[in-house]
Amino acid sequence: MDYIKKNFTPTVTEDKDGMKVILTNESEVVPDCIIWFEPAKRGWSKKPISGNQYIIVDAYLLPLFEFFTKYIGVSEDDYQDLRMNVIHYSMDIMDKHLNG
Repeated sequence: MDYIKKNFTPTVTEDKDGMKVILTNESEVVPDCIIWFEPAKRGWSKKPISGNQYIIVDAYLLPLFEFFTKYIGVSEDDYQDLRMNVIHYSMDIMDKHLNG
């Protein structure tokens, strides 16, 4: 995860469909990775929902997986851990963006 934090710049964008966290590789070796968020809707969770809660609905991480497999030696067995780390990192970015 340190590699991602060090070599990727996170950007949060918003459009009519929701919000995105875009991870851009500073050396442009890896295409952008995108994590899509939508406002949470009642019924998705049993917890109360406030106005600033978003849920991940999709993620495009294939370029990151291919790069890690080719250059860092990550195997497919490690993809789930890598995916979860990127998702948690993206959620932290969204929290900071929404809560200032």
